[in-house]
Amino acid sequence: MFVAVLLLLVTLSVQGGNGEEKAEAQRPGHVSVVIVGATGDLAKRYLWQGFFEQYVNQVSGGNTFSFYGGGLSPASTATPVFFEIVQAVSCSKETSPDRCAVVKEQFLRLAEYRQLKTLEDYQELAKNIEKELQQEGIPEAGRLFYLSVPAFAYADIADKINNSCRPASGAWLRVVLEKPFGHDFRSAQLLASQLGSSLKDEEMFRIDHYLGKQVVTNILPFRVENKKYLDPIWNKHHIERVEIVLKETLDVKGRIPFYDQYGVIRDVMQNHLTEVMTLLTMRLPVNMSSTEEVLQNKLQIFSNLLPIGKNQAVTGQYQAYKTSVQQEMNKTNDHVSLTPTFAAVLAHIDEAQYEGVPIILISGKMLDERVGYARILFKNTVFCLQNHNSVHCKPKQIVFHFGHGQLKYPAILQALSPASTPGGADNGDMLDLRVKGKDISYSSEVVIIGADQMSGKSAKDFQVMQEKFRSAAMVSAWSEDLVERLAANIQASAEAAVREGGVFHLALSGGSSPLALFHRLALHHFSFPWRDTHVWMVDERCVPPTELESNFHSLHDHLLQHVRIPYFNIHPMPVQLNQRLCVEEDAGALLYEKEVRKLVNGSSFHFVLLGVGYDGHTASLFPDSKVSELGDHLVALTESPVKPHQRMSLTFSAINQARTVALLVMGKGKHELITQLSRMKDNPDKWPVTGVKPDNGKLVWYIDYDALLG
Repeated sequence: MFVAVLLLLVTLSVQGGNGEEKAEAQRPGHVSVVIVGATGDLAKRYLWQGFFEQYVNQVSGGNTFSFYGGGLSPASTATPVFFEIVQAVSCSKETSPDRCAVVKEQFLRLAEYRQLKTLEDYQELAKNIEKELQQEGIPEAGRLFYLSVPAFAYADIADKINNSCRPASGAWLRVVLEKPFGHDFRSAQLLASQLGSSLKDEEMFRIDHYLGKQVVTNILPFRVENKKYLDPIWNKHHIERVEIVLKETLDVKGRIPFYDQYGVIRDVMQNHLTEVMTLLTMRLPVNMSSTEEVLQNKLQIFSNLLPIGKNQAVTGQYQAYKTSVQQEMNKTNDHVSLTPTFAAVLAHIDEAQYEGVPIILISGKMLDERVGYARILFKNTVFCLQNHNSVHCKPKQIVFHFGHGQLKYPAILQALSPASTPGGADNGDMLDLRVKGKDISYSSEVVIIGADQMSGKSAKDFQVMQEKFRSAAMVSAWSEDLVERLAANIQASAEAAVREGGVFHLALSGGSSPLALFHRLALHHFSFPWRDTHVWMVDERCVPPTELESNFHSLHDHLLQHVRIPYFNIHPMPVQLNQRLCVEEDAGALLYEKEVRKLVNGSSFHFVLLGVGYDGHTASLFPDSKVSELGDHLVALTESPVKPHQRMSLTFSAINQARTVALLVMGKGKHELITQLSRMKDNPDKWPVTGVKPDNGKLVWYIDYDALLG
């Protein structure tokens, strides 16, 4: 658990990089580890212990090691301090006392302190490494430099490493850079430029050691494993607020020269706490092992973080700090430092999923307790009538403890309805009530997941059947599960399309069947890439878009007004032109076709959602309407046997060019239709739905059990 360095020796020192470099690094060889800032606070508290634990694990793995502690102080004065630090390292409980004594003696023998101040000092270090390699007679695997020093020293040290300490060809070089990376945005850019002149990008590892904590590393896996439970409540409708807190009881004596340059915000808030914030709020990656996808999802949160105003942050400073600054920095008594040792920041994310949800980041020195945690506090809609100490009236929360404390409360994730009550005091909490909007209900049985143990069963697969219908893929389930699967598949298609080309074209039909889907997308799919989505109409009734019969009116009311989709990405069919409805001379169908050809690559929608009428029509392509005569036109005016008779519709030419076409059929009333369709041959003029046959895409039927089984 001792920070990210536990992984560095394993993944970097032993396995090395990628490709040919990785193949070279995996050969047994000598690894030189150099900690610059070897007697500093981070090295003393974490780094040497971490490197020792990894040495214990790796000592018999084929590599040999040497450990150098470097600093500005001369060896004569710093060596006793250095050895006091390294002698304090300890073995884990799994290591026997006898083996611990042996490997610790070896580790101490391999460790030495060297002054690293001038270029000559680094040149002497390189000579010492070369001498050791010659004595051992084995090839060099690589050199790892861990810069546990203030960021202003990075560029100078990197330049010295580049000019004097690069290994021979075939061995790798790794330079680990701690936070904070610069003083502000401009200095960070300058530092990146300076480092780039000395080191290759693949040689630099900018790390935040807080991400190496066991609980922090398990936030994403916890969210993934409990996705089925968390997805419905991980949003603005259920989350009251998010708290990310790091409290310390210690002061900063002995660290003033460093700390006074940065303060609590730069020291822990803009790195440790904001990293935790991204892990809690980022979109879950499709591939957990893809560092690139995880990074992009984190950056998406940062890009949507609203600017912090002056009224959204408070800072403070413990009283003794002023005296410490004057003493350690030789300042006069009238010197005043404005560096904060305490800060609380209120942040908001400009995403539909977290709209209005306050995210509070708090950290400080010299506080009442040493503790670090992240807490997701959920809204409580329960009123306890008899037992105010009921579990239902306690805070509903998930708490991730980062250390120095036990989880006090489990996380109550979901409440279910009760059976009967025994009466009197024996009712206990069975009469607790849940108030949600205009609804009230009983609340009793709860599902509890302990976040402290980071355990949770993986979400079960949907209870669905995947078979064939009319030689095409079929997904069938109860209506709620079916809609859930369809919504998930549409989002998966959207994300894939955006990754591939930056845009997703979705064509949606009217009618009553898609309404449950629209609600699902609006209320549960907050990470849907609406900003990169264009929504098109499959068909439209020739009525003004303000009337209830309008398909666009229904689409707008049930979906579009609830999601953040750019105005210009919405494409209603132009059924009303020149103050008239669907007049051939107005060429509304041609206008829509031109818009499709202009914006949709190859006129191939990524996803088309269709329904099926009782008479076998789909879109607004009806029986006996000679749909096969529409030719290569993508959009056409059609006639319906029921009012309103005039329609505008995509044609088979447009539908069958799509990458994916979904046919959604729901309800017992459609059972007879499904039975007939299962038996008949293709006849698009009589049964238009049988004309849906994507040229190069795929067709999937989504049929609920009521329609399938009756």
